[in-house]
Amino acid sequence: MTRSSLPIAAALAASAGLLLTACGGGGSDSSDKISTSAPAATTAAPTTSASPTQVEGPNAPKFDLPSGITTDFRGFTSGDAKKQAILTDARYAATAILEFEAKVYPKETPNFKRFWTGEHGAEFADSIISQGKGGSVITGVYPYYNPVVKTFSTGNVSVQYCEDQRKAYAKDSKTGKVTVTTPSLSDFRSWTLLMTKSPSGEWTVYNHSWIQGAKQCQIA
Repeated sequence: MTRSSLPIAAALAASAGLLLTACGGGGSDSSDKISTSAPAATTAAPTTSASPTQVEGPNAPKFDLPSGITTDFRGFTSGDAKKQAILTDARYAATAILEFEAKVYPKETPNFKRFWTGEHGAEFADSIISQGKGGSVITGVYPYYNPVVKTFSTGNVSVQYCEDQRKAYAKDSKTGKVTVTTPSLSDFRSWTLLMTKSPSGEWTVYNHSWIQGAKQCQIA
């Protein structure tokens, strides 16, 4: 394991066959589900170059990431305007987690609260706050790749993508000591975000799951 795990997120993803029924904003129904069963495995590496620089809108969030954290989003671009908006907000949601975990916060960061909503968002926030109080924060390199967007009949969407934590580590917030681990399959995660469009027009996460040790995300 690289960075420390989050109790609530782990509970949500405890079973590879877990189905999370949609709830929260957007008036979703049971047709919106997260299936955490893994698709066919692949060992093909994503492109080695980062996604092209994206033009951020005037309301784009500003993230306070320490110099020790590097993000690399690959493939989070699309020629379709709606899909691009979804991928952009999924990227913001993923970055909001890193920002929240990178330092010790007594409450939700504005960016996390902006992109993670509802009961599940609050539970996830509580777990990150608890992790910080325990003295554990994160550092390292965080590549994200192979995003797949699916649209439901309700208008809500899911975004599934991979995360590589081989160079991502837990750090003691008081001493600054970094726990370096040996890379393994457990460093690869598959995330699934259920997202709905907020009144302001942004796509926000109202439910999620992840699989640790996702073979379909393993790269060289």
